[in-house]
Amino acid sequence: MERVAVKICGLKTIADIEAVAAAGAAYAGLNFFPRSPRYVTPDQARLLALAAPPGLAKVALTVD
Repeated sequence: MERVAVKICGLKTIADIEAVAAAGAAYAGLNFFPRSPRYVTPDQARLLALAAPPGLAKVALTVD
């Protein structure tokens, strides 16, 4: 069976990061669009990224 790489976006808490990692996702999406209800500040994103286990890639969502 082929393994599919999954990205879950809109993470806001360390519990979100832990749940995504436990579920086996390959990517964790952090939202930097201020008008979104899932927006995180750069400082929040740093804390979330540091809490992510090795191997869980962090992805930034930005809007031009």
